[in-house]
Amino acid sequence: MQRISSNLTLFFRIFVPTFWTVFYGLFTFVMLFSQDSTLNVFQSDWLKYSNLLFYLSTLLIMYLTIFRLKRVEMSRDGVFVTNYFKTVKYTYDSIDSLGYKDYCFFKVGFIRLKDKGIFGSTILFLLKKKYLEDYIQANPDLFGYMDLYL
Repeated sequence: MQRISSNLTLFFRIFVPTFWTVFYGLFTFVMLFSQDSTLNVFQSDWLKYSNLLFYLSTLLIMYLTIFRLKRVEMSRDGVFVTNYFKTVKYTYDSIDSLGYKDYCFFKVGFIRLKDKGIFGSTILFLLKKKYLEDYIQANPDLFGYMDLYL
């Protein structure tokens, strides 16, 4: 089995949301519920509620982007996709297309399934392009069923 997703997937999928939720959430909680503050800036209602709105909006953005990232591994048996809590195996003939989009610092890979799976019909992951290219060169016969956007 060969991993084609980047090691940064674990960092962005687990560590960033955990630390953001805990530490900035604690800061927001303290701002909202502290009564006697030594700093006058924490007593402003406008700042408290705008900070709460900022915190909730970043949680929503993380949910819509980072939480969709999966770890992807390929083998001769199929494609294994995990969200670090649950792992699902997809066969190559159930995959419609495979490709990636380049966003300057990151390459976001996608797998589109013919039918909706447990993680939806499109699986997103941070791609390590060299790993995918090496795997395709070693196993070109496995990718005859799908469209490749590389």
